[in-house]
Amino acid sequence: MAEQSFAVLGLVKFGMALTVALLKAEQDVLVIDSNEKVINDVAHLTMGENVEGSIIATMLAKKLGANDVTTRANNHNHRLVLEKIGADHVIEPEQDMARQLIFRQLHPNVVNYFNLSKNISLVEVSVENPRFFNKSLGELDFRKNYDVNIISIVHDGKLNQVPLATDIINSHDQITLIGSNEAVQKMNDILLEKH
Repeated sequence: MAEQSFAVLGLVKFGMALTVALLKAEQDVLVIDSNEKVINDVAHLTMGENVEGSIIATMLAKKLGANDVTTRANNHNHRLVLEKIGADHVIEPEQDMARQLIFRQLHPNVVNYFNLSKNISLVEVSVENPRFFNKSLGELDFRKNYDVNIISIVHDGKLNQVPLATDIINSHDQITLIGSNEAVQKMNDILLEKH
């Protein structure tokens, strides 16, 4: 994402949470508030490799009442501290990228892969298994038979973002499915089979 410029007027609750989120996204932020101390506190937060800065930012955001704080950890111990002080979501970009890379190498028909939580994944895959071709979602009943939900189908470059039970799966369609990590990986393997 390209860097953009933002101005946040007032650092009460929402303004502070918004500022922290923008800084974490490495965006250019101009902060205006009548309380010089609060501005100085924000000015000293650095989000990248600064463990202390991310801990302080998380504590400030939670203290100011932010309902949903997502923060970045540099390693496992940093993650534990951030979770302990109340971070709602902690990401470790290097770990997440490594998991995605391994998953894609082991599952070559994966187009996109996202961990939504520790146990739930969202995966966009190409349908290569002929036993799924020319069948409706109702016939295939992914939820009952495979414990996953299909949330979109891309056929010939056209996105169907609200698929119905009557919609047909064709060869090489890209389907987006959501489910437990185990169910998603199993479904991915089945969709890759070419017999």
